[in-house]
Amino acid sequence: MDVRGFLKGNARTVKARKNVLASVVLKGIDGLVYLLFVPVTLGYLKPYEYGVWLTLNSILVWIDSFDIGLGNGMRNKLAEAFAHEEKEQGRVYVSTTFFMLVILMGIMVVAGSLAEPFVDWYSILSTNPAEVGSLDRIVYLTFLVYCLNFIFKFVGNVYLAAQLPAVNNFFVTAGHLIALVIIFILTKTTSGSLLLVAVIYCASPLAVYLLAYPVTFFKIFPYLSPSIRFFKKKYLGNLFNIGILFFILQLSGILLFSLANLLISHIFGPENVTPYNIAYRYYSLVPMLMALIVAPMWSATTDAYERGEIDWIRNTMKRIRKILVMAILILVAMTAVSEWIYKIWVGDEVEIGFPISFWMALYTAILIVSLAYSNFLNGLGKLRLQTINTVIVALLFYPVCRILGLEYGIPGVLMGMCVLNLSGLILNVIQFHKVIEGKARGIWEK
Repeated sequence: MDVRGFLKGNARTVKARKNVLASVVLKGIDGLVYLLFVPVTLGYLKPYEYGVWLTLNSILVWIDSFDIGLGNGMRNKLAEAFAHEEKEQGRVYVSTTFFMLVILMGIMVVAGSLAEPFVDWYSILSTNPAEVGSLDRIVYLTFLVYCLNFIFKFVGNVYLAAQLPAVNNFFVTAGHLIALVIIFILTKTTSGSLLLVAVIYCASPLAVYLLAYPVTFFKIFPYLSPSIRFFKKKYLGNLFNIGILFFILQLSGILLFSLANLLISHIFGPENVTPYNIAYRYYSLVPMLMALIVAPMWSATTDAYERGEIDWIRNTMKRIRKILVMAILILVAMTAVSEWIYKIWVGDEVEIGFPISFWMALYTAILIVSLAYSNFLNGLGKLRLQTINTVIVALLFYPVCRILGLEYGIPGVLMGMCVLNLSGLILNVIQFHKVIEGKARGIWEK
């Protein structure tokens, strides 16, 4: 398929094309870094420690959801302000979001510090103290770094609202690359330390966002610079009305990811989280590639919807469907050569097996189709149905995946994930077509 032809058209489409092409390079680098993290970190940590880190990291990413959807809420509202050229309104949304994030982070740090002495992380992560020392200290330090990251990553949402996702992709890629380089240096200079891996992995993205903050608000978007004068409590309602739905969607998605790691750790032991995550990283290359195409469409859809250009949304989705077919064919090819790729990638240290690859590929296929449609629905602000479905799926996840996991092992956990996520795919497709055709009524239009 001719990608340039796919993205040819008006100014909005041309802007999307440039961001897609820039993101191809950045995501290509990030994908390579993502893959190299596995052998580099496995070469530094023992497989048991690595499994503990993967499980711990999946829990810590919960912190990203505790902005109560403010980041994504600001993204949509700021995109609307850009569409109507309302610069002061945009600054109000940016300032209100930033200072609210600072308040929320302060509350989280205090609450986490008070709770820390009473939480037994060895029990939560099913970890043997003889295998991993000072786990409580590791968790607390990474928690503090995550809290800071949680504030400053909102800088990326500003570029997403401005339909410049390539810039946000640059921040993400730079953070990952810095972490990889430092951990690689550590493999040559020090003995394995889970504490160093955890802190470096979390602190590297934070360093990038801290550097990006002054560049963004003093040079590129000075008219959006956060100021306490522009903090408007009355605008919190606008941010929270849509933000709380994003929050529930985000929290439920993180819950599913985290519970999969915890479930595998509890049933099969921390070391068995490693093969699951290796397969997850392998197949996640396809969603990463899909994100290159659909990421610019979120805020572009908001812009088009605000201007009443429904045909642009409809035609763009037709082209996205063709790319989805190509992506699914890539997943089939990846599964056919998966055993060979694993052997080259991580050697004989970890055995994954074809059943895990098959079910992970199927889960990924369901996920990319569902997310392609939800990305457009997010831009349209149609979140209610997604939210209800995601909450139900999150509530059913543990019992369904535990039952199937006990019966069929790790492939059983993935079977459960496939079954549960089918509902989201079906509902997203139906709702999108109803909204675009002007036939949405009741819950379908919310």
